[in-house]
Formats: sequence, C-alpha cells, structure tokens
Amino acid sequence: MTFPRSPSSPFAKTPTSTTSPVGSRISPRRWATPEHVSKTLRNAMPTTTVLVPGEESYETERTACWNADVVHKPACICQPTTTAEVCEVVKFASRRQEKLVLAGGRHGHDCMEDDALVLDMSKMKAVAVDAEQMTVTVEGGARLGDMDQACRPFGLACVTGTNPDTGVCGLSLAGGGGYMSRLYGMACDNFVSAEVVLADGTAVLATKDNEHAELLWAVAGAGSNMGVVTRLTMRAHKMDRVFGGLTINTALQKSTAAEIVGNWRDWLLAAPRSVASVAVLPCGAPVVPMISVELDQEKVPQQPEAAAKTGLACSPALQQAFGKLGAFGSNLSIKMLKPMQYHSELQPALEQMQQPGHYFDASVIVPELSEAVIATLVKYTRELHPNSQAAVIVFPLSGAVADAAVDSAAFYGGGRRPRGFWIIIEGKFEPDKRAPVVAWVKALKAALGTFGVSETAHTLDGNMTQDASASQQMGAIFGPNTRRVREVKAKYDPTNFFTCNRNITPLGA
Repeated sequence: MTFPRSPSSPFAKTPTSTTSPVGSRISPRRWATPEHVSKTLRNAMPTTTVLVPGEESYETERTACWNADVVHKPACICQPTTTAEVCEVVKFASRRQEKLVLAGGRHGHDCMEDDALVLDMSKMKAVAVDAEQMTVTVEGGARLGDMDQACRPFGLACVTGTNPDTGVCGLSLAGGGGYMSRLYGMACDNFVSAEVVLADGTAVLATKDNEHAELLWAVAGAGSNMGVVTRLTMRAHKMDRVFGGLTINTALQKSTAAEIVGNWRDWLLAAPRSVASVAVLPCGAPVVPMISVELDQEKVPQQPEAAAKTGLACSPALQQAFGKLGAFGSNLSIKMLKPMQYHSELQPALEQMQQPGHYFDASVIVPELSEAVIATLVKYTRELHPNSQAAVIVFPLSGAVADAAVDSAAFYGGGRRPRGFWIIIEGKFEPDKRAPVVAWVKALKAALGTFGVSETAHTLDGNMTQDASASQQMGAIFGPNTRRVREVKAKYDPTNFFTCNRNITPLGA
C-alpha cells in the first residue's frame, strides 16, 4: 500500500499565522449559524469533508466515541483524507485561532469538545508493512485492530495496547504499552519516523538523523503537543503464535487479594522478558483476574499442527505460576490458558471487558509495587469502591522498558525503574451515577500520590481534569526531560497553539 505524498512546503521556524500570547487563546469566533460554519469551512477547504450541526452525519460522528462521557457538541467535524488536507484544516484553525481538537481512536477526553473544530483522522487509517525493513507505517486515524490485521500475514507486530479499538497514534505518542513491552520497550521506544503537521500548516518528516530529530524525540512521549502526526513508522518484531490467556484467581478475603498481587509481582519481575502479564482488581469482586502470555517464538511452536498440541510446558515460567490449583496463593484459579494467535486471539482477548460506556479515568506510575501500594489498591477496590463496574489495572514497566535511558525519548516513565508499574484507575459508571465514581478516581489517585508517583502525557480514555499547575504537571510527566521538551515546543509551536492535551508550555513562556 502506498501513501499520498506530503506537502513539500519548507519548514518555517516561526509560524506567521498565529499571534496570540503564549499560554492564552483568543476566544473562538462564535459561528452565527451552522450554515455559516458550513459555508466558511467548505469554501476554505473544498476537498475536505465537513460536518456541521443539524446534519445526520454530524450526529452520527460526534456520538461515535468509545467513552460516552466525552460526547459534546463541537462547532464542526472536519474529516481529511490526506496530509495535504490536514495541513489546510490546521492552517485554517491556526489563522482564526479556533480551538482545534483531535479525534483518532476517539478515546481521548477532548476529542469532541464543545464549540471546537474537530480534526477527525478516522478517514486516514491505512497501514503499510515493510517486511524487509521490519517496519510498519500507520496513518493518523489507524486503530490497533487495523494494524493487527495488516501485520498478521507477515508474522510481525508492533508494541501496542490491548484494545483493538484504540488509536495507534494517540496511544503511542504518549508512550504506549502492550504485551510486548517487557521484550521491546514502549511503543515510543520503537519510533522510526513521524510526519507531523505543525501549527502553521506545514508538514515535516522527523527522523532520528535529519534536521527534525529533536521533534521525533519529543513526539515520543509528548503526545499531540508538537503537532498533528499524520503518519507514524515504527519498528516491527517477529510475532505469530503464543501461549497464554485469562486466569481468574479467587480471593475471598482482602488479605488474599493482597497476597496474590504481591506474589504475582515477585514472579513477574523474576520471569523471562518473553512473559507478559497484566493484573486487574475489579471493584467489589472477590477475584484478581489476570492475563498472562509466553511470547517467545522459539518456545512456542509456530507450525499449526504442533501449535494445536502446545501445553503449559512450553513456558517454564507460566508452568511455575499456573501449574497448580491456586495461582499466587489464591483459593482457586480458573485457568483459560491455550495456544493463541497473537493478532487475532491475544490482542482482542480483553475487548469484551473494555466495552464502550461512560468512563472517568486516571493513571500513575509507581516506582515499585510495594506492600503499601498494594494495600491501597485493595482498600479502594474492596472497601471504598463506588460500584461493581470500576476497576484498577496493574501493568508492568520492567524489562526492556527500564533498559532505555531516561533521556532516550520524551517519555519519562517514572525514571524507567526496573520495578516500576503503571496503575490505571478505570472509573466506569452509569450516566446518572457519575459523581461517586469521579470522586473515587480522584481519591485513589491522591492516595497513590504519596508513593512518589509520576504520570504520562496520555489523555486516557476518560476526561481526567487537571488539578495541578502546569509546572507540577510537566514535572510529573517528563521529570528531568521537562526542559528539553519545552525547548522543542518553543521551536515547533512557540505560541502554544496545540493546547488540547496534557499541555506543555514553550520554554520562555
């Protein structure tokens, strides 16, 4: 598959079309009527699909979000199909100082903001696999499922998340973790190049060895702060058949839940990097589910005939953990481990547990999953929980994630500590039960804040509000990389046009 050529307009260090003070924004112009919106935009961008209030297609698109809690009423939805059209949308919004928000996988908290101009990348979802170079290139609107489908025939995979519905770029630009992270690092550690549309509407290609190398470094963890990524190329890795699946570990007592998580932590930190595992603490339930998998392509038979007969013995680490009645000290473990095809079976394995709905989420990275951290998680999921839908997800950041130098990418990851874990607080609720869940998410995040936590630039799939100052927020996300990230921001977006994100202020602002 080939992609359309990007514009060849020269890169201008200082955009001339934005004049608002840094850190502020001229109030968006109030469109007189939807007809005015339609006429103005369609005259300015005649080749781009523009949807406005009152049209059936507008209603369909604005409500097609994974998180129903982020559905609002934008002024319009622009759906480009090429990088050139993205340039025109950004140039238009920048010139008029309109609030521009991005919609890719539509999990982000601001993807359909009120009165905003939505740059909807959903029509740009092509995936190209270069098996010889072992790279995969995705357009800005591609989702994990699109990538998996394209990669499967080649027996290759990229580090991605665990929900096929998630946007590849939105996830990856904020760090991006998945089953392959202990083997190959975060998604952002595997970037090869990025095509980025800047605030003045020009497009540049950033690689590790060209004049925009600093831009590639910055987008690898700084999200959409630098521009709109219309094309992202990542390293791919051999991956086809694996062995693993879901295990439900019963924990009738709170103390048993804490014991299970502690034993799981110790086992996983000592396990080979080819073993991936993610644990869940569902609110109010006497269980600790987890998904665990052996990814080693040498250990797991790859021929279909042999793969069908594969058992737990193919992975000594999994056999150690799950070869008995109760795993990790649980009362009883219900084990659903089997041979799996990575793209079609493992990747969507959690899809039923990640169904669309109303969410309010947050996350932190803890330097280690200490007994005190575990006790806090158990307390908030077994005693102080708001309902039976919310949950806490515990994701390891060990192995190759910790190998990378702290300054290798903008992604800080809590210092890349070998015992670090990413704690995702997933507050799911019914529409009329929002307040208790929001309070629970904030309270748990605050409680975890006493353990020296850091954060990521990910907007998550909810709408976690920012209750810290900009300087505190940047420090928690980027640590010692903060100054360098702000320097790159000052070079590529000096007026801070791209603000609908975990915002970074340009150095000198």
